[in-house]
Amino acid sequence: MDTYQKSGYLNSDYKIFYLTDSHSKEFPFHYHDFHKLLIFLEGDISYSVEGREYNLQPGNIVLINAGEIHRPVIRNQIPYKRIIAYISPDFLSAFEKEGFHLSHCFEQAKDMHSNLIHLSAAAVDSLQPVIVDLVRSFGKNIFCHELYQRNKLIEFLIILNQCIMEETHVYLQSRTGHPVIRKILDYINEHITEDLSIDRIAEAMYLNRSYLMHLFKSETGYTIGKYISEKRLFLANHLIGEGVSITDACYRSGFRNYSAFFQAYRNKYHVSPREGGKSSLVNAQKMSE
Repeated sequence: MDTYQKSGYLNSDYKIFYLTDSHSKEFPFHYHDFHKLLIFLEGDISYSVEGREYNLQPGNIVLINAGEIHRPVIRNQIPYKRIIAYISPDFLSAFEKEGFHLSHCFEQAKDMHSNLIHLSAAAVDSLQPVIVDLVRSFGKNIFCHELYQRNKLIEFLIILNQCIMEETHVYLQSRTGHPVIRKILDYINEHITEDLSIDRIAEAMYLNRSYLMHLFKSETGYTIGKYISEKRLFLANHLIGEGVSITDACYRSGFRNYSAFFQAYRNKYHVSPREGGKSSLVNAQKMSE
């Protein structure tokens, strides 16, 4: 059985959590329909994102774009402390219309094929007061609590993006993870809207078809077909939410058969495409990853 799923829902522009886990727990592979920003504070943690493995150090920042399959791995009983912000892409797009490119950090993460940011000491010093304020914002006596958190999140994104623009070698490449799997995932994501078959992927990777399928399943826990279908459904749902017609969204996201798309959509979102769109951005619930 495939071991990943869509996880977490968002009914507002953002949600911020300050979390501590004092015991080991296992997280399945999953993804969100929103961006995720993680500020790692303490613990012995590695993070797997789209076939890349990152060993986290306190002060590291992890950026995960909407739709990217990921999971944390807690390696021992050291408390796992972090601040997590779930951010709607529409929230960042609204600032884009005003000329403020707050989504730059997420776009760069995708372009650099990296999800881990390591900043200079000076940059960390500039962000540290905002991180302290974000932790403080979870106290009981913060005046205008939601507005305070919103402003601090925006301030953090402004400083983070400025640091990224001013520094080099900010995005760290993963040092673990299967290199062939990373190439396969990159290839699939780069060609997701095209006619992708296992034979085509195997040929592009110079791998035997059976070996490719076995390797992918053993290393990721899910089949190539399921992975491709989930990525296409995520893209189709986004397009429908943007106002693209259902038929166009079907074919523009890589599906070749409308009936197959319709059934896959219903199976995943439990509504028809017409009822869906951005239905995945409702029913907020607290996550603990």
